[in-house]
Amino acid sequence: MDSQLLLVTSCVVFLSTAFQAVAGFGYAIIAAPLLASVLGVKETVVFLLIGSIYMRIYMLYKVRRDMSFSLVKRIFLGAMVGAVPGGLVLRFFTPQQLCIFLGLVLILALIALKANIRWHSKHPVWEQFGFGFLGGFFNASTSIGGPPIVLYMLNSGQPKVPMRANLTLYFFIANIWTVVAWFFIGNVHLGDLVGLPLWTLPAAFLGVYVGEKIFSHINQVTFNRLAIATILFCALNMLYKGIKM
Repeated sequence: MDSQLLLVTSCVVFLSTAFQAVAGFGYAIIAAPLLASVLGVKETVVFLLIGSIYMRIYMLYKVRRDMSFSLVKRIFLGAMVGAVPGGLVLRFFTPQQLCIFLGLVLILALIALKANIRWHSKHPVWEQFGFGFLGGFFNASTSIGGPPIVLYMLNSGQPKVPMRANLTLYFFIANIWTVVAWFFIGNVHLGDLVGLPLWTLPAAFLGVYVGEKIFSHINQVTFNRLAIATILFCALNMLYKGIKM
C-alpha cells in the first residue's frame, strides 16, 4: 500500500464522512472532485461506492431508532422504476443536456423552497414514490440522484434527526443495489470490495465521530441551510459540467 496515497485518501474520507454525518448526504459530492485526480475517475466511483457502504453500516446503527422504513421503501421503489427511463433517455439527449436540465431544475426548486412555495399531494405515498422516481431517473442519466430525494424531505418539513436517518438508510440501500448490479455485469471485482476503502476505515470512523459532535450542536435552521447550500453547489456543478462538456 502506497503510504502517500493512503494519507491523501484518508484525509478526503475524513472530510467527506464528517460532512455526511452532519447532513446525511453529500459524501460523494465532497470526495469525488478531490479523489478523481488521485485515483482516476472510474476508480474513484468504485472507491466512493464501496467506502460509503462501509461508513453507512456504522451510521445506520447510530440512527436506527429514527428511521422510517416504509417511507424509504417507497422512495427506493420509485428510484428503481425511474432508473429505467433514465437510462433510456440517454438515447435521445446528450449527458451535457441532461446535466444542464438537472442543474436548472434544482435551482428552480431551491428558489421555490426559499420563497416558501411548497408542493404537496393528497396522496403522500405517491408523492414519495414520485420523488424517488426522479432520483432514480437522474441517477441513471447523470449519476446524480440524491438532490431530488433531499428536496422532498426538505419540502415535507422533516426534522433534522429523522431526515438524516432516512437519507442514510436510503443511500445505503441504493448503494448496495448498485454494487450487486455492477458485480453481476462485471463492473466491480472482488478486489475492489476489500481494497483501499477498507484501509481508510479509521479515517471514516473519526469523520463520523467529529460529524456527530457537529450535528448535535446545530439547530434545524442551520441544518436546512447546509442541505440547501449543498444542493445549490451540486446544481451549479451540473451546469458547469454541462456547459464545459
